[in-house]
Amino acid sequence: MPSSKHRHRQREQCPFHPPPLFWDKLAKLWLTKSALREANRRNKPPSPSQGFPPISHIFAPDFLHNCSATCLQEIRKLSRCGGPDLSDIRNYPAPSHFSQFSMEPTNSSSKPPMKNTATKPKTGSTTVYDPHFEDHLINHGVYPPFSRYPDGTALSKPENFAEMQSRLQIPRPSRSMSPGSLEKEYAEFAETNAKASDEQLVIKNILPILEGKQKACAITGGGHLFKNLAHLTDGTLANAKPDFYHSAPLNQLNLDIQKQLNNQIIPSSQSNRPIAPNFLVEAKDHAGSACVARRQALYNGALGARAMHSLQQFGHEDSSNMPADYDDKAYTMTSTYQDGTLGLYATHPTRSRDNNNPDRHTDYVMTQFGQWALHGNPETFQQGITAYRNARDMTKEQRDKFIRQANERYAASAGGFNEEQQVLSDEAGEVNE
Repeated sequence: MPSSKHRHRQREQCPFHPPPLFWDKLAKLWLTKSALREANRRNKPPSPSQGFPPISHIFAPDFLHNCSATCLQEIRKLSRCGGPDLSDIRNYPAPSHFSQFSMEPTNSSSKPPMKNTATKPKTGSTTVYDPHFEDHLINHGVYPPFSRYPDGTALSKPENFAEMQSRLQIPRPSRSMSPGSLEKEYAEFAETNAKASDEQLVIKNILPILEGKQKACAITGGGHLFKNLAHLTDGTLANAKPDFYHSAPLNQLNLDIQKQLNNQIIPSSQSNRPIAPNFLVEAKDHAGSACVARRQALYNGALGARAMHSLQQFGHEDSSNMPADYDDKAYTMTSTYQDGTLGLYATHPTRSRDNNNPDRHTDYVMTQFGQWALHGNPETFQQGITAYRNARDMTKEQRDKFIRQANERYAASAGGFNEEQQVLSDEAGEVNE
């Protein structure tokens, strides 16, 4: 199992570099390696092989080779004062015959200079490890908590914010235990958390504690790319890859609806993967970045909210195939976990408020619901576990509801809905513990 340090080295060995379109649309630039790489790429002079007309010039070795003694003396005087300004020839490629006029003593036994075989950065998609990722999402109407709309106004909370907040705090029967039992469970968790120094250990050992005992009908996934989903912005972002998520089985949704909403609700083209994820989790180890986890949650939440909105609006679209309405409620939640701290966020779609982009109809707003230091004390551990499981169950209820309503609307309009599929849809509505 690779360590966090090893994975970090792997990212450095094969860096992804965003295409020019990504950089052209950013409102501001951060001083990052990827930004410097893009500046170097743009400032690099064209090579002769690019087909530009030849420029009349003479290389320094050629010039010095034919200089008189008087001229060489003048050059030496000039060099002692710093020499001429050579900034205009910085990074200019050396001529192929440069070694013929070397000013250093030659050694017949020396080997020819080795060519630079360094691997060029692979041009591809930007990732959450670069702060420009979040700026890009904001520019495309995906807003993290505590940011603002383009007009400077504060973000709107989901209409069901108070209802969701109350639901997260409802005590769970399975969490009713004596103070001694809670203290013991907390102590075991704190020890497990202290030893979870690797991200895979967090996923393997911490997430099961958050989840608790699952019924056989629980449909989960994680650790694979969402390659089948339509691009959320302009195609310059890497595919999302949540660590863990809850979703629905394929057979819960009518096949014709699956085909119509394919790249909105089906993350992977593999037939055994679940659909319509709306509770997604990102986990980090002790050395992991909380900022990176939040960016991942922001991205994942918008994709989940879009899936729920597609199901909710199925059968209600107008003739232009645009969503008929926004209820401004959240039906998707994301969770982050990093070094003992649990975060919960909700993402809801809303009509775009960016008048400068008339082609963008939907914005996605992420709202923070709470942060719990599970490793702090038994009380915060209990509160965090309760909120996590309540959020998971709440999103499942909404997911099952939208799938059932979509199936019913399809049945009413087409008259071809399978009764056996209705039974599967109803059975999948059971709430997990």
